[in-house]
Amino acid sequence: MTTTTWATSGVPLADRADALRQTIREHVVPVEIDLPRRPEHVFADVAITEMGSLQVTSVQANPATVHRTPKLAKADDEPVLFISLQVSGESTVVQGGRAAVLRPGEIALYDTRHPYTLLFDHGVDLHFFRVPVRDIALPDTAIDQAVARTLGSHGTVSGLTAGYLSQLAASPQLHDGAARHLLAAPTMELIRASIAAEADRAYLAKGPLHETLGVRILDHMRARLADPGLTPASVAGAHHISVRYLYAILARHGVVFGEWVRSHRLDACRRELSRVPPSADTIAALAYRWGFKSASHFSRAFKAAYGVSPQTWRETRHSTRPHAR
Repeated sequence: MTTTTWATSGVPLADRADALRQTIREHVVPVEIDLPRRPEHVFADVAITEMGSLQVTSVQANPATVHRTPKLAKADDEPVLFISLQVSGESTVVQGGRAAVLRPGEIALYDTRHPYTLLFDHGVDLHFFRVPVRDIALPDTAIDQAVARTLGSHGTVSGLTAGYLSQLAASPQLHDGAARHLLAAPTMELIRASIAAEADRAYLAKGPLHETLGVRILDHMRARLADPGLTPASVAGAHHISVRYLYAILARHGVVFGEWVRSHRLDACRRELSRVPPSADTIAALAYRWGFKSASHFSRAFKAAYGVSPQTWRETRHSTRPHAR
């Protein structure tokens, strides 16, 4: 397993607060956590995923305040950076004399080498990305300028990073096998680019943005897979490159645009046709929803890929599933 899950629901009521503090201290970062005094008000669901040197922690919990004290910061043997990504609600990151208020889709950085405070007055619903400072490989002055600032605005480098991190955290299939190791490096590059851009050092961001262009293009294509307007021209335009250069970037990843889109759309349809209970949608409605221009074209492509028609696939899966063991 690459992901460890933990929940207060499996802990005796009186022990929940201490158990939650211990879990965060041992598996994420040593901090002090102020929790509700009444044990029945203490709850948390935590999922921790290791992706090489990148750790992704998703937390839903009660209102709390987290302190990284000067003593804890001084004792740190392996300093790391955290990137908080707000899922819902609001939180505040305080460090270096600044306070960043986060709303859904926004991110903020903080550095464990210095004290910080995290305020979750209305509860916790965030993803936390932990990366070693040494892997960021940027000057301390650049990092200091980037911490405790609200980042993630649309059309900015940090906006690209926030969107990418949202997709990464919400896609469990990317956390297993080879994918988790392949994605750790480009994730670091995007974080590095965001820090460099925030420090107004564009020359430091140029390399990371170039290195992660292929990953960002594929992420863009996955997010718009059902859009019938997904074309090479639309993807190239969204990334401010030519169609010819788009093809070259995809070729480095072993991707042919049309084949990739068709196979991923077919796979999405196949999974929907296997759903239990079955969807009430017709085959034609399913095909249109996933970007196919006609039901007949979809049926031919599906049969070529899986050896049976979509209708036969649906009927076979649902007739055999009750007997599966």
